Amino acid sequence: MGLEEKRMKQNLETEVIPTVAADMGGCYGGEVSIDIDWDTFTAKDSIQEIEHQVLGRVAEAVRDLCSDDFAKEAMQESFKSIYVKNLENTDDRKVEFGDGKLTLQTTWADFGSIFTPGDIRGKIEEGL
Repeated sequence: MGLEEKRMKQNLETEVIPTVAADMGGCYGGEVSIDIDWDTFTAKDSIQEIEHQVLGRVAEAVRDLCSDDFAKEAMQESFKSIYVKNLENTDDRKVEFGDGKLTLQTTWADFGSIFTPGDIRGKIEEGL
């Protein structure tokens, strides 16, 4: 990871991730932790996708899901963490939700393999 990537990572860790986590938690009155597998995000093209293509899509899915009190209550009880991993190829691509943890792994710099907010919402909803 070069200097530019390290700066991007620091900005994400200190500014973006805490803000997005607080915004998502505010949608349903809970707290969520966000764990980025930084060892898999080594190149600029994948790191720059974390804010919008990863966290932005998850936040949109959470906002859409929390449209009523039933969903908000279920989210408070069940939605605790998000784990994000970048893959070299799409063979192990997955989005899953279980035991309070949303797992997202794909090749984030490949726009054809990125999950939609609808994909993410559907998996969360299945697990609530």
